[in-house]
Amino acid sequence: MLKLDYRRMLLHIAIYAVLFFALPLFLRSHPGTMSDLGALVMLLLMICPAAIFILSGELGFRAGFRPLAALLPMLLFAISVLTVFEGSVTGFVYSAVYGVISLTGNAVGAFFRKRTRR
Repeated sequence: MLKLDYRRMLLHIAIYAVLFFALPLFLRSHPGTMSDLGALVMLLLMICPAAIFILSGELGFRAGFRPLAALLPMLLFAISVLTVFEGSVTGFVYSAVYGVISLTGNAVGAFFRKRTRR
């Protein structure tokens, strides 16, 4: 059985907290201009998925395929939708997509782990 490094998971949780809670709150605290809306959309559509894929891939490479740990971003973003995005229904769609991205990244990382361990 592969051991999961809990210090590394705490680092992942801290990065996800910055991405899902701190950055959206920072972007929303500025006056409502289109540049802020564009930054929020860029965060949701480009930065968060890329970071989730990379972090989940790293988790898969270090610890193997861990579906429950890979679904952590989905859970944290769902909490973020309720608190930061005021329960927006479309936010839950992002949560599901982030879960799929995370599982895919974890599977890719686990695949490369197997290939390099031979």
